[in-house]
Amino acid sequence: MDEKELVQRLKGGDKAAFDALYEKYKNILLRMAYLISGQIFDAEDVVQETFVKCFLHIGELKKEEGFRSWLFQILYHTAYRHQKKRGREIPDEQIAIRADATDGMTSLDRIIKTENEKQVHDAVQSLDFKHRAVVVLYYYNEMTAKEIARTLGCTEGTVKSRLFAARKKLRGKLMMNGEGGGSYEEGGKQEENRRLYFL
Repeated sequence: MDEKELVQRLKGGDKAAFDALYEKYKNILLRMAYLISGQIFDAEDVVQETFVKCFLHIGELKKEEGFRSWLFQILYHTAYRHQKKRGREIPDEQIAIRADATDGMTSLDRIIKTENEKQVHDAVQSLDFKHRAVVVLYYYNEMTAKEIARTLGCTEGTVKSRLFAARKKLRGKLMMNGEGGGSYEEGGKQEENRRLYFL
């Protein structure tokens, strides 16, 4: 069953269709939410809230083929709201202790283990929310500037401007930490490879 049919069934209240879409997107959203929020438990909360909103408001989605972008849009706005509500950052040490307290390895634990080295993660997390979001959507989710603009509710020009500024900050941060080795050619073929060329 393709995604369009699953979305149509979900609109009719089909729980099996919801479960199938949840299984398809949960790890993608967990990874995306973690990279944007920078906090393990925030990411889990954001994803759960995103799926609840998806279930409650699926009737508002006009075109089934736009489900993926619509779901990412819900997650982005949910993560942004959580970011504003959070009064303080949870120290890394506290996160590690709480993560170790869980039984076994969760999906999120596996996702985090596959991420780039800590220096890259820290550099991305050093960006403000809006710049961090475009980096995650562009490089990790491999979305186009047009798709990102639709997800964030801004223009393509704004997306490109944020990407340019984010790359500059990341290059400086990583080179300062001894991680900068390559070069980035703006607008060149390298950009199409979707690799983090500020490394």
